[in-house]
Amino acid sequence: MRPVRRRALVVALPFVLAWAVVVATFAGLCDRLPDPLATHFGPDGKANGFTGTGAFLSVVTAVLLGSGLLTLVPTLRLTKGLSAQRFAVTLGYGMSGLLGYAFTALLFANADAARASRVSQPLWQLGIALAVAAVMGALGWLLASRDAASGTGPGKGAAVPRLPLAKGEVATWTRTVGSPVLIAVGAGATLPGAVLIAVGSGTGAWLIVIGLVSAALARCRVTVDRRGLAVASWFAPRPRMRIPLDRIERATSREATALSLGGWGYRIRGGGSALVFRSGDALFLTLAKGREFAVTVDDAATAAALLNTLIERDLNERDRPAAGERG
Repeated sequence: MRPVRRRALVVALPFVLAWAVVVATFAGLCDRLPDPLATHFGPDGKANGFTGTGAFLSVVTAVLLGSGLLTLVPTLRLTKGLSAQRFAVTLGYGMSGLLGYAFTALLFANADAARASRVSQPLWQLGIALAVAAVMGALGWLLASRDAASGTGPGKGAAVPRLPLAKGEVATWTRTVGSPVLIAVGAGATLPGAVLIAVGSGTGAWLIVIGLVSAALARCRVTVDRRGLAVASWFAPRPRMRIPLDRIERATSREATALSLGGWGYRIRGGGSALVFRSGDALFLTLAKGREFAVTVDDAATAAALLNTLIERDLNERDRPAAGERG
């Protein structure tokens, strides 16, 4: 089985199994279930929310298979193995266990009830659901940890691109990159936030903050020079993100989808982080201690080649003995 298919199976399987268990339980108990079903319970364990039997299966399908799809998409273009997405896989397994048990327990609680209003769900069921989630999460962590890199990217000893520079020659590479998605998010959050503030709602302030942060990241300038890599917002040179040259082991470039990097904006992933503006050309930096940083930007191959040349030059200069130390 191909690595991509194997990973897709590993990520999606718990959600599909949880959905199948709930559907099978529903089919086995359908003649004993009231209509509507009790689907929400208060702190005292008594039912206070209800859903029709027909709508129940639609909700289960949307929640379980929809969650599985959202967890699956970022792994489809993954080249470093599931170990780079351990947290997401663990969270997905835990979620599938929690939801699968909760839906199944809810059906058994409704079985043989004359009326849904008389159904109760003891609080200890929540403890069992959390225990199932913990066990499933541990299984997800184990499976993801055992999935090593696929080898599609360059290995430790693989040749990396260089940009020829004469001795003493100085070079700088810079590109501006924008994100229509972040612009849309910024506008979509700021405008409703302003309306909410105008009508006296404090929630609007949070929306405006989200909108301003998204707008600040919507267009940035990426620069490579003798100091390393720098990413600054379009409207001001500060604040900016800088990765010094001595922290970078090597640079590569390849195509990447925004979802494969975790979504748009600044993303923290297993084993590293990324600044994602859009899908397409991306610059990948292998940092000290094996961590990785990625930024999506046009002409990333030239940026990677220049960085590798500057890294090599910096190492040579640091290894060269001082004039007073020469024999």
